[in-house]
Amino acid sequence: MKPRTAPQAPPAPVPVAAIEAAPALLQEVRRTVDARLGAGRYGLPPLLDELGQTLARMLPGPGDARLSPEEQQQARASFAGMVDTLEDVLEALHRSGRAGNVMGWGER
Repeated sequence: MKPRTAPQAPPAPVPVAAIEAAPALLQEVRRTVDARLGAGRYGLPPLLDELGQTLARMLPGPGDARLSPEEQQQARASFAGMVDTLEDVLEALHRSGRAGNVMGWGER
C-alpha cells in the first residue's frame, strides 16, 4: 500500500506590484554594483544576466508562454540559488572593501 501524500496547495500568485518592480529592482542592483565596484565587478555581469533571464522566465509578459508548475518550481529554486550566490559574492566584496582591497564598496 502506497503512503498517501497531503495535497499540495497551488503556489500563491505573485502580486502585480512585485512583477512590475522585479525588472526595475534588478536594474537598480546592476547600477549599484557598477557604481560601487567599477572595475571590481568583474564576473558579476554573467550572474546578473542569468538572474534576469530566470526572472523573465518566471514572470512572462502578455502572450508569452507560461512555465508548467514543475518548471516554475525549478526556476524558483534556480533563482533562489542565484540570489544566495549573489549575496555571498557581494558580502565577500563588502568585507574585502572594508579591509581596503576594493575602493568604494566598504564605505558607509
